[in-house]
Order: sequence, then C-alpha cells, then structure tokens
Amino acid sequence: MLKFLLFLGGLIFFHELGHYLMARLVGVTVLRFSVGFGPKLLGFKRGVTEYWLSAVPLGGYVKFFGDDPEDPPPGEDAKRGFLTTDLWRKTLIVIAGPVFNLVLPLLIFLPMHAAEPTLLPSVIGTVAVDEPAWKAGIRPGDRVTAVGDQDIKYWWELVEAVSAAPGQPIAVRVDRDGAQKTLTVTPKAVLLAGFKELGLESTVGRIEVAPERTLPIIVVGKGSPAEAAGLKDYDAVLAVDGRDVRSFDDVTAALAAAGGRAVRLTVAATKPDDSHPDEGRQVTLGPLGEGVAPGVRDGGLQLASVEPGTPADRAGLKAGDRILTMDGATYSDWVFLVQGLARDPSLTRRLEVDRDGVILPMTLSLANPAWEPGAAVPKYVATGAACRRAAVEPEAIPNDDRLRYAWHRSTTRTHEILVVTAAGIAGLLTGKVSVREMGGPIMIYDIASSSKGVEDFLGRLAWLSMSLGLLNLLPIPVLDGGHLLIFGIETVRRRPIGRKGRLIASWFGLAFLLTLMVVVFANDIERKWGILSRFTGQ
Repeated sequence: MLKFLLFLGGLIFFHELGHYLMARLVGVTVLRFSVGFGPKLLGFKRGVTEYWLSAVPLGGYVKFFGDDPEDPPPGEDAKRGFLTTDLWRKTLIVIAGPVFNLVLPLLIFLPMHAAEPTLLPSVIGTVAVDEPAWKAGIRPGDRVTAVGDQDIKYWWELVEAVSAAPGQPIAVRVDRDGAQKTLTVTPKAVLLAGFKELGLESTVGRIEVAPERTLPIIVVGKGSPAEAAGLKDYDAVLAVDGRDVRSFDDVTAALAAAGGRAVRLTVAATKPDDSHPDEGRQVTLGPLGEGVAPGVRDGGLQLASVEPGTPADRAGLKAGDRILTMDGATYSDWVFLVQGLARDPSLTRRLEVDRDGVILPMTLSLANPAWEPGAAVPKYVATGAACRRAAVEPEAIPNDDRLRYAWHRSTTRTHEILVVTAAGIAGLLTGKVSVREMGGPIMIYDIASSSKGVEDFLGRLAWLSMSLGLLNLLPIPVLDGGHLLIFGIETVRRRPIGRKGRLIASWFGLAFLLTLMVVVFANDIERKWGILSRFTGQ
C-alpha cells in the first residue's frame, strides 16, 4: 500500500506542484496548496496562501485567487487572478502541471545513471560468425578505440555509433594486442519492431557483437575418445594446452594441430540458468590414432531444456535438439539468436532443427495464447528453451564522464517513453489499441506493488508520469488540455466564457471522465477476476 500511495500520490502531487510554482513565478496568487484531498489534518498560512495536509493522501490540488468567472477581481487585482490575468500567464500555469510530469522521467534517470561508477569497456567479447564484424576482420578480444572520427572508450558509445550507420561503411579502429588496425565495417540494417502494433518501427545498424566472451560448449559422442577422457555434455572449454580459446573453431583447430600427441584441455561444467561455469578441471584427450575423431561437436545451439507449455514446447522442440537455422539464417551463438527473436516478437519464425541426425522443419511463435486485449498477461513470452552457456563478463572500467553518460542515457530513455506512450494514446483514440488495455487504480496498485527494488520502482514511476502528463493535455474539459481549449475559444471570441458555459463544459468533461472511470474499473475487475478464477477453478 505504501508503494501505491507513493506511486500515484507522488505523481499527482508533482503535477500540482508544477501549477503552484508557475503561478508563484508569474505573479498569480495561490490561496491554497494542499497535499492530499478532503478535510484538513494539518496546516498553516504564510502570506495569503494556506498550506494543508489533507486526509486523503492521493496527490493534491491548488486553489487560485480569481478562479470564479462571475466574480472577477477588481482593478489592479485582476493580474493576480487566475482567470483574469494575461493569457500567456494562465497558459503557462496550466501547461506547467503536465510539463512537470513529462520531465519527471528525466529527473529520475539523470541521478540514477550519474551514480553508475563503472561501465563496460568497448572490448569485443563475442563475434557472430559470417556477420558484418566477423567479415570485416573484427575478432574477440579486440578493443574498439574509434568509429569514424569519434573516439570510443565504452560499450555504449560503440553501440550508438554503429546504430546510427545502418548499411553505411564505417572505419573502425581496434587495438589488438597493442597493435592498431583500421577495418571497414558495414553494419547491416536491422528493423526493430517491438512495438509494431503501435506503428513504431526503427532501423538501426548492427555488426553482431557482444561484450561478454562466450566460451565454446561441447557435446560428447557416446563411446568416443572424448567420453573416455572424462569430457561431458555441455562442458565449457576454457583452454587447450594452456591457451585460451574463444570459439568452437579454436577447439577443433587445436585438436587437429595436435597430430598424434595428447592434448590437455581445461574445461568446466555448466549449470542450467547460469552463465558462470564451475571451476576448471584438467582433461587429457588422446593421443588419438590416425583418422580417429575425438568425438566432440559444438553444443552452443543444442537445447539443454524445454519448459512445458512454452512457445518452444508448442513448436515441438525437445531437449537435445540442435538449431541449425532460423528464417534461413545460421547463428554461431545462442545470444545472437535470442536477439534476433526480440527484434520483432510478432513474427512466426521458421526453424530447421537437427534431432539425432534427422533435419526437422518447425515454426516458432512467441505470441501468448492466453493473451487478449486487457488480459493481465504479456502479449509475447520467452521461448522457454535454453542452451547451456558459459560467459566471461568483461571487467568494468571507471565511468570518467558521468554527466555525458547520464545525459545521454536519460534523454534516450525519456524520449523512448514519450514516443511509446504518445503512440499508445493515439492508438486508443484511433482504435488501433483496445480500450480493454486501459487500467485504473487496481492496475496502478499492481504495477507499484510488483516493482522490485528502487530502480525498478522509479522506472515504472517514470512511465506512468509520462502517461499522466500526456493524458492531461487532451482537450477535454476539467483536464489541463480542456483549459487550454477554453482559453483558445475565449481568444477567438474576444470575451470570456461565462459561468454557464464553463459549467456545461465541466459537466461534459466530468461525464467523459466518469465513463472512463467505469471502463478502467471494469477492466481492473475483469483482470483480477480472471486471475482469481484460475485459482478457484471457476
């Protein structure tokens, strides 16, 4: 409950604080600023303004001098009245509330990101085989120091520089073991369509690299020399003869180069749902006879588990299947395949799978069959399949430019929230988004109470603040946008709207809001009832 009160009450309070501060700034008198609604619990008066703490702790309100059109302030006092002051003053006062909500995400994210002491370096951990970076000659372990004329130090800088150049050749300077190399890379144009239903798509550049170093995973043949040596399925290979390996190709090349001598492998067992391998152990493989295969193959895309009832299960995938292609493309690492799925979760994917030597075609859809407009479940879900992975995380480096990083991340996230929220509201108005998607206090309570940690709570607060700010700008009487509409009408008429006109507009606005409240409460109850009915068997 405390989270809910902080969530909703804090947003409305911040909104009203915008109105209050702007009124004070432009010289309009505030008679009362109340934290909460209803009867006064505590209060004091400073000058002409009363400051209240009211009984219902959900937001607050501001009462202005001169807000009755039938009783305007006389003479010189007109400038201090809300309805009788200059148009530009009262417009600024009205706009300030929504603007405060719109800038709140930026105020939340700035200190959050400025507090990050370290960041990932621009060191390449994994490169997808036969993708742009690989074809250009970039390899794991390379440190990117420049893209074009821009110096690069952190991973986020590399991502931004590449994203801005889809399909355009760019010069990438890398440091490889102390030697500088300049390589030409052409990022492929990738369509990001995570919000396709809202009409939001964007094309960015991708060279298919990842910061963590993925260790090669092996699968061992039954009765093979590898099994006899003590190697096991889903072991991660850390080194061969004391030399680090970065891909399965490194393993096979080292085994082939060994000839007739024994090879010492450093391997580590992997665990489900954990990318950190166990401590390494030493295994001696061979010497192998001429023409004897070691009996290991690449296990990086072999499924270790498939959860029942998930998209992977519905597609027919089983543990032990090895994914060969998705939509005709091959993948060298599970992380890149998952990224490919996430770029447009609405697509139905075509898979080719190797099951015990038999190639099987399958289709995979991430659509949640339990979802419908207004359902309290996600529209798309994770595959439910997992490969064993072992990743070495790069060592973070000091964040020496906190303000630049914080500003970039904060403005980027705020812009993203603004665009998605505006598209969602537009979708509701045009019918692209069902009204059953809307929610009221119960949904807000669920959003607030389900947050995990301060950062998650503040992130959700930022999304809801943006929604509140944009909704308040709609030209509906009793909302801030309705006030702006009335100001516009009065400007055209060259005279104020009387009490009767304002009452009619207010009743229209209240009727709309009451209808909206009925809809969102019905949606909330239906969501809750749907969840409860699954527990009760009804």
